[in-house]
Amino acid sequence: MQNVTNDYPTKLEIPAAWYGPEISEKSNLWTYELTAKDIQELENAVHYFKKLKKPLGKISKYDFPLTKLGKVLNNLNKELVLGLGFKLLKGLPIENYSIDTCAIMFCGIGSYIGSARSQNSSGHLLGHVRDTGVDPKSFKTRIYQTSARQSFHTDSCDAVGLLCLKKAKKGGSSMLASSVTAYNEIAKRRLDLLPSLFEPVAYDRRGEHKKEEQEFFTIPVFNWFKGNLTCIYHRTYVDSAQRFDNAPKLTEKQKEALDLLDQILNDPSIHFEMELEPGDLQFVYNHSLLHDRKAYTDWKNPKDKRHLFRLWLSLPNDRPLPAVFSQRYGNLTIGDRGGIFTEETTLHAPINE
Repeated sequence: MQNVTNDYPTKLEIPAAWYGPEISEKSNLWTYELTAKDIQELENAVHYFKKLKKPLGKISKYDFPLTKLGKVLNNLNKELVLGLGFKLLKGLPIENYSIDTCAIMFCGIGSYIGSARSQNSSGHLLGHVRDTGVDPKSFKTRIYQTSARQSFHTDSCDAVGLLCLKKAKKGGSSMLASSVTAYNEIAKRRLDLLPSLFEPVAYDRRGEHKKEEQEFFTIPVFNWFKGNLTCIYHRTYVDSAQRFDNAPKLTEKQKEALDLLDQILNDPSIHFEMELEPGDLQFVYNHSLLHDRKAYTDWKNPKDKRHLFRLWLSLPNDRPLPAVFSQRYGNLTIGDRGGIFTEETTLHAPINE
């Protein structure tokens, strides 16, 4: 590992520094097929949890006993933090279950990986990713509420999990890219632009913030802290934050660096796509990966429309984050950080939102 300065490296060779086409051909490294015994354990755990009559938002692994699968999920946590940074679980027969049972299974699985965090100002611990008909161009809109193409981004938590319930009629494939690889490529191609990516940029909070907070937060895209490179990025929200008079304006160097970052992330030699099928569960580590989703055409029948459950998770035994992340993550205590909170936030896990 060579250094530009004493502050950060110019190349990182870690498992999360992968290239899309190469890693896509090694699906055995990042895919786990649920077995009949796993599924039986999940069904038994749902039955056990229902008898407790606890709110879904308060579920923990102690309320959702998994013997064999629990060990797999504990290892999955390590794979997110120290390995490739993502994992796909396949084979959950959701067609056999009610939406309530699917929600309990998903939240129960998530409780083995980390603690659920609020995904919006309403306090949703269980999120719903689907087109709600809102305007994708509105500054108040969160892009996951639309069918529009997203952009490569990280979420405001350590890891994000998805459970596919229904696919779109056409499109909507998931896209993953390594922020570590993108960083290495920028250092290789334009070393002069690297310092500007360690300078703070403003991100639009989209109206979801406390009264004493600004309408934006400022964190560098890349942060080198205690031996870890951590990325936080969402170009759409960077650009929309420029509308605020008191937000720091992007310099020409920063714009050039962000444009190069976007170019690299959108390069098929860097990212790869995966088609999430109903019953697939995907978990992605935000600090070393970015995720995206292609635009899609939905079904006309509301009952058939694309629908995914989502979890934002705070991971135990995770890396420390620099103090600047407190603007977005609030408390920086490992295992209890991240999410969106306002004065009106009430934590709950809506199943039929």
